[in-house]
Amino acid sequence: MPPLLPWQPCLLAYAAGILAVAFFLPALCALFLLLLFPRPMAGTPRLAAFLLAFALGLGAGFLAMPTPPDTTPACLAKVQPVTATGRVIEVDPRPGNRQAVLLEAVRLTGGECQETPLPGRLAVTIDHPVFDPVPGDVLAVTGRMRPTSGFANPGATDFAFLRRLDGVFFRTFARGDRAQVTRLSQGHNVLATWRQALRARIAAALALPPDAPSLDEAAKAGRAMVPALLFDDKSGFTEDDLDLVRRASLAHTLALSGMNVGYVVALATALVLGLGRITPGVYLRLPRPLLIVLVSAPLVVAYCWIGGASPSLVRAGLMFAAFGLMLLLRRDKALFDGLFLALAVFLIVSPLAVFSASLQLSALAVAGIAVFWPPFVRLTRRIPGSGLPRTALLWTLGVLWTSITAEAAVLPLLARLFGDWPFNPWINLLWLPILGGVVMPLVLGGAALAAVPGLEPAASLLLTAGADCCAWLMRALAAFDAQGLLVSHAVLRPTWPQIIGCYGLLAILALAAAGRALPRAGLAASLLLLLAPTALHCIEDSQPDVSVTVFDVGQGQSVAVAIPGGRRLLIDAGGLFGSFDVGRAVVGASLTDGRPPHIDLAFASHPHSDHVKGFVSLLTRFTVDAWYDNGGTPEGDLAAPIAAALAKRAIPQHSLAAGDAVDLGDGLAIEVLHPGPDDDRNTNNGSLILRLTQNGHGLALFPGDAETRVLRKLAAQGHTLQADILVVPHHGSSSSFAKRFYAAVAPKVAIASAGDSGPYPSGKVFDALARLGCATYATNRNGAVTVRVDGEGNIKRVETQR
Repeated sequence: MPPLLPWQPCLLAYAAGILAVAFFLPALCALFLLLLFPRPMAGTPRLAAFLLAFALGLGAGFLAMPTPPDTTPACLAKVQPVTATGRVIEVDPRPGNRQAVLLEAVRLTGGECQETPLPGRLAVTIDHPVFDPVPGDVLAVTGRMRPTSGFANPGATDFAFLRRLDGVFFRTFARGDRAQVTRLSQGHNVLATWRQALRARIAAALALPPDAPSLDEAAKAGRAMVPALLFDDKSGFTEDDLDLVRRASLAHTLALSGMNVGYVVALATALVLGLGRITPGVYLRLPRPLLIVLVSAPLVVAYCWIGGASPSLVRAGLMFAAFGLMLLLRRDKALFDGLFLALAVFLIVSPLAVFSASLQLSALAVAGIAVFWPPFVRLTRRIPGSGLPRTALLWTLGVLWTSITAEAAVLPLLARLFGDWPFNPWINLLWLPILGGVVMPLVLGGAALAAVPGLEPAASLLLTAGADCCAWLMRALAAFDAQGLLVSHAVLRPTWPQIIGCYGLLAILALAAAGRALPRAGLAASLLLLLAPTALHCIEDSQPDVSVTVFDVGQGQSVAVAIPGGRRLLIDAGGLFGSFDVGRAVVGASLTDGRPPHIDLAFASHPHSDHVKGFVSLLTRFTVDAWYDNGGTPEGDLAAPIAAALAKRAIPQHSLAAGDAVDLGDGLAIEVLHPGPDDDRNTNNGSLILRLTQNGHGLALFPGDAETRVLRKLAAQGHTLQADILVVPHHGSSSSFAKRFYAAVAPKVAIASAGDSGPYPSGKVFDALARLGCATYATNRNGAVTVRVDGEGNIKRVETQR
């Protein structure tokens, strides 16, 4: 492990200070662990320097953090469409023909809004756009403006905080093909206009002749990969394409970042080497490293411009500049020092960049390669042989070693961010050489030719060749997937102490590999941080308590029930329209927060997508011991993937009806109150109505989307409905209003699962419950709601995420 310069640990303390703005205790623990590691030189930097750097980071983070508005504009009190007019500052093409656009200086008109300024920036999702906006354009967007409340769930991503980092406090959705988005004026950003013109030329070069046969899915994905590699435009991909790439551990190759800049530098290096072959005397005038840096610099700048100067690409370009500077200064550890220099520039200019997942992953990957490359070099010196065979072997081992060390360095963070581990480094041996050595030269060369009038046929030839190579790569991935070779597992998402402990142990491993003394205190602290959360969970699971958590899944429903012994039940898994996977990103993320991806019993109350769509990814990625449903058929195209997942994982299936019961042990049971034999299982009124009991006492009632007629019928028939916790039927809709039912349940706590896109929960529903002395909660205002019940059946406390 390269020894750190005195200022480099202080930079880490500065970064911890910035993180402390949002995560004070984790940042403080990270600082404490840093202090337990050996200093670069005896006595330097002193403790005061660390504390000062931490305080400076804390101050910089506070000053840079956007302040959320105190109130929402009064004219948005009524949920109705208004028109927002603002200037485009960022455009991000998304899969499925979508655009994510950021507007600033937004003013609202229509309804009760009269040129009302909107605080902060506005995030606009445009479905089926009819034109491509560029930064500087002024757009008028008509839609419902909503606060960026996000999904507030325990242990899951805080989407509202991520938006706040960009100064975004409101969002809206619009359809371009319904005239909901218009361009009022074009911007005067010349570079953005040129870039848009180049995109149009490349699209024309890739266009098929009118009489050409239709493309298969792999060929379409291959053509979509060209604008993705050049412009970070993934709108041509399907979600299945991106999922295939992600499960192959190759998603980083489609994100314009350090690897893509590395390809550009490699191309420049090849040009320099070729020039040296032709005119060796050039090295007498300029040393080869200097010549590589000089040739690479304009190519990297041009690539950053083509890629839209996204934050990740700009950071990668600055990292290249830092590496180049260290190389020119003849630093013996240019990669490591260049990384720290680049990070220092990032965090001084833009302190909030420390919260960027892409920066964190890039920095960790580079650090992992830099730290563990010297041991690899020492090992390869022992490999016998000479000539081309040895060179080919070393090159292959080098690619594999680089991939493994980079993945090992980012693994704890990847597990936390995404909750799965698609570890397939061997695929890099196929993908990376073809992508970097064949596809990128063809695509970059084609883009350069496309910019020159009259060279369109040559540009089309190169770009089409690059797209065809990408198509064959996608076919190879599909073949690997068909053989079950793309291994991707849902994993426990480490908590923040475990992440800090993991990186402490990785640092100690690096010290051991370098033959340096190991910090015993640092080793002990790292192990404690790694193991303590698991020990605490074991203690918690040994208690006789029961908890019911209604997740914040937007306009849908998902409820987790934790019972003694660490067992978990999941009743519904939510689901939204569009491609956003609630099961993976929200429900699954919360379930795996410090715990393995396991569900003991899964219940589908009825087959509507807002209750079962999230199960598609959960059944595929989690271990599920048993599946229970109402016997209905999942709506739309959900039936096939759910059935396939159940069959592939050999999950026992049961259809429940009134009178059934599921014994959970420890005096706990699930009673089934509905549906009966004559109920239509595919409708709201065919929902499972489940009652959780403990020694006969009703703990919770889960009525699904059952409506007024069914609820009144149950109350009139004299069923025992009493339960301390009521998950309000049908998201609190007035169509499920039933006062006699509420009285029969007599809940102490009622929770409605609802999004912010409709009139849920109904005021009269909550008023009727409140008159019974029941405390009411709704996920669209309280976030996820957890009710904890002790072993005697008494409610201990109610926890909300907002």
